[in-house]
Amino acid sequence: MKCSKCQFENPEGKKFCQECGLKLALICPNCKSENLAMGKFCGDCGHRLEVETPIEERPNPSAESERKHVTILFSDLSGYTAMSEKLDSEEVKEIMGRIFGEISKIIVRYEGFIEKFMGDSVLALFGVPVAHEDDPVRAIKAAREIHEMVVSLNPLYAKKIGKPLAMHTGINTGLILTGSLDMDKNIQGVLGHSINVASRLLNLARPGDIVVGPDTFNRAEGYFNFERLDPTFSKRKTEPIKSYKVISPKEDPTKTYRISGMRAQLIGRKAEMAQLHEAVTNLKQGKGSIFSIVGDAGTGKSRLIEEIRATLSSQDIQWLEGHCYAHSQNVPYFPLIDFLSRVWQIKDGDSSEKVKEKIESGIKYLLGNKEGVIPYIGTLYSLSYPEIEGIGPELWKSRFHAGVQSIFSALIRKGPTVICLEDIHWSDTSSIELLRFILKDFQLPAVFICAHRPRFSLFTSHQLTGLSKVYQEIKLQDLSTSETQTMVESLLKTEAVPTDLKKFIQTKIEGNPFYLEEAINSLIESETLIWDNGNWKLTKQISEAVISHSVQGIITARLDRLERKTRRILQEASVIGRAFFYEILTRITDLKDVVDKSLNGLERIDFIRVKALQPDLEYNFKHALTQEVVYNGILKKERQALHERIGQVIEQLFHDRLTEFYETLAYHYKQGQSLLKAVDYLIKAGEKSFKRYALDESHSYFKEAFDLLSDKPDKTKEDEKRLIDLIIKWGNTLHYRADYMGLINLLRAHETLMESHADREQLVMFYSRFGLAFSRSNVLVEGYRYLNKALQIAVEIGDIKGVGYSCMWLIPVCADMGLIDEAIIYGERARKAARCFELDQDLSGMVLFYSAYAYWIMGDVKKTAEYGEVGLDYGRKHSDLRCIALHYNAMGMSCSSAGDFPSAIDFYKKSIKVSTDPVISHGARTLLGLCYLTTGQLKDAQSALEEVLGYSEKFGYEWVGTASQLMKGVLLITHGDLKQGVSLCENAIRLYLENRSLWGYANGNYLMGRVYAKIAEGRGEKKDFSFLMKNIGFLIKTLPFAHKKAEEHLHIAIKTAEEIGAKSLFGQAYLELGKLHKTKGKKEKARDCITNAIEAFEECEADVFLKQAREALAALG
Repeated sequence: MKCSKCQFENPEGKKFCQECGLKLALICPNCKSENLAMGKFCGDCGHRLEVETPIEERPNPSAESERKHVTILFSDLSGYTAMSEKLDSEEVKEIMGRIFGEISKIIVRYEGFIEKFMGDSVLALFGVPVAHEDDPVRAIKAAREIHEMVVSLNPLYAKKIGKPLAMHTGINTGLILTGSLDMDKNIQGVLGHSINVASRLLNLARPGDIVVGPDTFNRAEGYFNFERLDPTFSKRKTEPIKSYKVISPKEDPTKTYRISGMRAQLIGRKAEMAQLHEAVTNLKQGKGSIFSIVGDAGTGKSRLIEEIRATLSSQDIQWLEGHCYAHSQNVPYFPLIDFLSRVWQIKDGDSSEKVKEKIESGIKYLLGNKEGVIPYIGTLYSLSYPEIEGIGPELWKSRFHAGVQSIFSALIRKGPTVICLEDIHWSDTSSIELLRFILKDFQLPAVFICAHRPRFSLFTSHQLTGLSKVYQEIKLQDLSTSETQTMVESLLKTEAVPTDLKKFIQTKIEGNPFYLEEAINSLIESETLIWDNGNWKLTKQISEAVISHSVQGIITARLDRLERKTRRILQEASVIGRAFFYEILTRITDLKDVVDKSLNGLERIDFIRVKALQPDLEYNFKHALTQEVVYNGILKKERQALHERIGQVIEQLFHDRLTEFYETLAYHYKQGQSLLKAVDYLIKAGEKSFKRYALDESHSYFKEAFDLLSDKPDKTKEDEKRLIDLIIKWGNTLHYRADYMGLINLLRAHETLMESHADREQLVMFYSRFGLAFSRSNVLVEGYRYLNKALQIAVEIGDIKGVGYSCMWLIPVCADMGLIDEAIIYGERARKAARCFELDQDLSGMVLFYSAYAYWIMGDVKKTAEYGEVGLDYGRKHSDLRCIALHYNAMGMSCSSAGDFPSAIDFYKKSIKVSTDPVISHGARTLLGLCYLTTGQLKDAQSALEEVLGYSEKFGYEWVGTASQLMKGVLLITHGDLKQGVSLCENAIRLYLENRSLWGYANGNYLMGRVYAKIAEGRGEKKDFSFLMKNIGFLIKTLPFAHKKAEEHLHIAIKTAEEIGAKSLFGQAYLELGKLHKTKGKKEKARDCITNAIEAFEECEADVFLKQAREALAALG
């Protein structure tokens, strides 16, 4: 068995080390009790003791390079130059040898690694080869001891040198690249900007100073007091270096991070708080209890303790506590030392005499004249007591235990007491044994709270039998999804959390409270998440950099305790992804013989979990952040090779179901070495998402493929073909997203490429989509031109489907331009082509809708409804929700043409409910807004139009945007903002005319006629003072001419509608003009107008409008 002290390999069966004499024993990883070296199972708890069991053990240093977050200590001797000038070289060498020798001991004691000595300075790393959660704290503690050690040498050398010796130190935490490691020669070989920053911090430090960087500060601010220094700039970096000077240790150190950051309320721990409160209530009645608070790092053990303490009154409850730290786990009885130091106010800087005085007075206060206890407690603080120097170890131990127990009993007798011991999983074996001794026959009127991680057990199963009435275990799990959301809202003090941030937290952070708090604070510190105009907003995409160094430290410390091969298996799994198939892992690794053992061990220590057993065995990293930290530690070149192998294995393993893995293959080949394979799989992933109407995902995949292909130098002919294919397929997604601005920019940038390299069938698709994009942007003339170019080529090459699509998209373009006869002809041609492709649901479904649209422009109520009903039947038959949504719109248009606005509203609402893309839903909202506006439901109209306007402005969907702008103007007028409202309306009408959208121009003039008619009719109405003052200038200019302007706009509407054959709109404008004449007392003119309206409505079969017109005519007498 290997000795833990000297590493000597002893023969089996030996009880003491033959090299150094240390007793050989196996420490149970479960209960911490000692066992004989030849034992296989723990004699106290039955846990397996064989060396192969604990996967999480300290490994031999790895010679492999990796990317690691470490803490770098640069320390330099001030006074070296003076010493070299005053002393002989031999003396200088002797002094420096002594200093460096002591520095080495200090660094090693804190488990750091000396990278190198350079003249009068030392570079040390904490976190290499093995990381610890508290490496920044270890580095600062080491630096303080180094400084103190050098100062202690001044009585010997200061007079000789003529100047006192002192160290100055810079400490930084950050990413480095480790190199070849040779522990014998003390060579590590490291690279990275973080080392340069540490050097820069060293230069900022004056003699005696310890200056640290921001990440070191963040992780150590619970242990030390700091002074913030002015930021400084390095030569090559534009960002200033933030620095902090270490002032002193804190009197009551705490490992709680983010002391100055944002904190959330305690979420999801009501039941646990209730358990502890009940125990405190029982305590007041003299009943004691013992609690284990068990949870993984970050689940909130310390926070729960902090919250329960905050609810207790110091007058009613005595709260005593002790802490264990990662850097103290090899210090015998450290938890007790920390506990007693807090009780008796023993400080780090106290002299030995002061410490002795505090111990002796404290014990005398508690125990009276039992001075026999003092020497045993004093030895914990390295105090010397001659009366116990010759005592045997067993007797010393029994008297020491009895003395500690008497101190605890005396403290508890002072009143109801809560004793809290935090992080006892970092305790030494002797401390655990002492604690169990104190608690084994528990009858004390106190609440003992012991917080630790799951791998540790406070008691053996045998001990628990006798404590069942007083012992409770509180197991802290990660928060649920709803609790996590509540915590985010609590952190940010708002319920309006950005959607992308919610998604990131759900997929990456999940329910670990500490990880969540750290992530939010990191996002705020990096200004990725900012407070802007009363809302939180993301300024850029969230990247892996959000993993704070505190979280990195916790995860990396666990990783570095893994055996080398197990760690390698975990690294390879991390490259596969958060979820990874067993079969893929076994095929890519060179360590096939240890895969099963490693996975079982990793599952046992909760790094990974089985996700699925069938159809393929699949594992999952417990936390997404763990997978990212493991992944980021691998060299980029090595990652690249692994990604490539993974892609190849997936292709071989799942060749018959590759569709499932398009996205995964695209990711691996992009990160690997096969760019073109990545592009091909991204295109396939984009098509796959498009078929599922996952439009944002489809757009993302196509854009990613486009960026990769566009950035490729020296494109071949095959690359050009691939790019053309990509542009056409991406164009479909952009159309369905209603991103017409993006579509036009894409096609315009590649028009030359298409015309020179695309085949004629591809050119048909290109021109037809270009025409579609222009028409949806309300640039109708260009849309008409490109669609006709597409149609001409399609006819020439006999592309029937191309003819169908070109004709179909020409229907609404022609209808809007007032070319109704052409629209009807194109509709017939498109429907004929569609009959050849019944399974093409886009062509077959949309051609029916656009035919309905043309008849709606005409005002033909019956025909519009007829095509709407046929389209609904087709959609239901083929379970095509998009088609159904489109034809609910058609049915709504038919109703609105007839004047039946309530029915139209119902149909538009149905369309929005089932709609699968923004083209249809925003079209429905626009039509719905028009109905609400017409029926006076102004609040509902505003709600419907706001979303459309925002989307149109962002993506250039002006087909609905211009109409919504027109209606927004009308809404502003009705709300009293006449000038702004009229300006918006007139601008929309101008755009319609410029783009030759004659139906829009006619409808705009009709609405403006109604607006001016209202102004004219309201001349005698009483207005409130604020309305008059707000609009006084506009009213002075407009009111006298309102009647005339109303007439002008309505005459334009009538004339344009008549020219293009828009009979329903023609009738509506005449009806409004008739009402206007009636208000002026011009009954004959009114009668003529209303009669014309009746004739139009009769021809359209617009029943509701017809009824209204007849009633208006009858009212004239």
